[in-house]
Amino acid sequence: MKAKVKGPYIPPERGATERRTIMDLLRDEPMTAKDISAEAGIAEKRVLDALEHIRRSAPSQGLRLVVEPARCRSCGFAFAKRDRLGKPGHCPMCKKTFIEEPKFRLEEI
Repeated sequence: MKAKVKGPYIPPERGATERRTIMDLLRDEPMTAKDISAEAGIAEKRVLDALEHIRRSAPSQGLRLVVEPARCRSCGFAFAKRDRLGKPGHCPMCKKTFIEEPKFRLEEI
């Protein structure tokens, strides 16, 4: 039986990281976390974690993460002062849960 001759190790092709993929998507148009999740094939929770990191690291690349706040579809209340990036559970004004998700985009500083 002949011995197999191995060649040099060639690492597998590396694709873009999750954060880089999300950043590329956000340069095109505003997207919700759910839209990003569907487009990139990443779990929504991981998208929100990545967006937190992008918010902190984008200024070093000359970019800024712009958050269009979530809105109540019933009364129109905007969650403008909210620091968390996820969708709120209910409206503090009318207590309804019909909330439009926040949208995210990247723009140059």
